[in-house]
Amino acid sequence: MRVLIVDDEPLELDQLAFLIADKYPLWDVYKAEDAVQAKKILKTKKMDLALLDIHLPGESGLDLCLEIKKEYKIECIMITAYEEFQYAKKAIRLNVFDYIVKPVISREFYQVLDRFTQKHGYLKGISPFIQQVLDIIHHEYKSKLNLQELADRVHVSPTYLSRKFSEELGKSFQEYLVSYRIKEAKKLLKEKPNWSIQQISQETGFSSLNHFSHTFKKKVQLSPRQYKEQLNHD
Repeated sequence: MRVLIVDDEPLELDQLAFLIADKYPLWDVYKAEDAVQAKKILKTKKMDLALLDIHLPGESGLDLCLEIKKEYKIECIMITAYEEFQYAKKAIRLNVFDYIVKPVISREFYQVLDRFTQKHGYLKGISPFIQQVLDIIHHEYKSKLNLQELADRVHVSPTYLSRKFSEELGKSFQEYLVSYRIKEAKKLLKEKPNWSIQQISQETGFSSLNHFSHTFKKKVQLSPRQYKEQLNHD
């Protein structure tokens, strides 16, 4: 999982990054001291979560949150001081995932992150290398992915990866990958009504339009076109 932390106090940045690394060593953490640096990172890296200080130099954390939720569909957790609680109320109206009060207490911080991981399918109780494989799938599902390549990347044998994946997630690697691609396709059919079915097929990593249409209908009981038409009627 990739996390962006934005805070203009270097000690706060380092503390949050340390807390994340201590409990979630496989997560990738990116740090920025203001909205300008944050936006540069967001243009090149796909994030899963943003931790934003409310008070930033220049553009405020609340304004940055509003922008990245709209542009990048990323969940935000706001960081605020006790005396700024009125800002936290505004953050709640922005539909942020949660807010954390400074000084940050590790137990409360981890509770918020655990709720986020549970909501978004970053499962507890699974092997670190399986979580690493899930992170790769979630970020690279558009690419050609195969068991051998992923096994090499997490330094285990393909046979072992296949067995542990099935044991811990209750489905095979290929089943999980296809299900995730279909989930993303359904999201695109809703959010990109002007895109063609061919475009959505390519954006979600299917080898051909026929393969996409056949797989989609098998999983959803509707063709991509029928699903799109149903969305328009709802």
